[in-house]
Amino acid sequence: MKGQLWCFLCAININLILIDKESYLMANRRPVQQAHERYFVDQFLIWINSAYRSNFKVTSEPNPPDAIIRSSKTTRWVEVSTAFWTFEYARDLYSYATPNEPYKPVVPGPYYDMDHFFANEFVSVVSKKLEKKSYIPWKNKYGPGYLIVPIKHPWFDGETIRVMKDLWNNCIFNDLGCFRSVRIAFPSLKKIKFYRWPKK
Repeated sequence: MKGQLWCFLCAININLILIDKESYLMANRRPVQQAHERYFVDQFLIWINSAYRSNFKVTSEPNPPDAIIRSSKTTRWVEVSTAFWTFEYARDLYSYATPNEPYKPVVPGPYYDMDHFFANEFVSVVSKKLEKKSYIPWKNKYGPGYLIVPIKHPWFDGETIRVMKDLWNNCIFNDLGCFRSVRIAFPSLKKIKFYRWPKK
């Protein structure tokens, strides 16, 4: 929970936002969504430039994809898609961060099977991205891109990852090969960690 709180405070301090499944009913959420995408693209570039001694920078934001990135050697692209614990949790965080939208908090518990609820949401988010045909032109132009999946789950831990992998290994979908890698992103020691998710 502390990691989620830290990431939530970032939403206020550096315009970090949270994606929701709802339409823009009460307020325009696009500026919040765009800030969220930019934040995770920026954090990913910090990580990849450090890990691989590269010098990627954002050159454009077509939306989609969320960013075209270029180094002195090559051009790639990045897409960000957030996985939430539940729709209600997404609405809670998003409504809090969106100006002029009434806050819609998650109802008090008790809750059960939190990891299973989240794992289903995660598999749905990632599989839909891997199956999406609209990324094919970007793959043809720049090669496969990077899919970044921020994790928004208050009880996220090693057991959550185990449940996610169990469900992932038993799901069926058509990966079009538009992404060279999938990386889940979550707060760890006041930094964003990028963990490579195993594609099938």
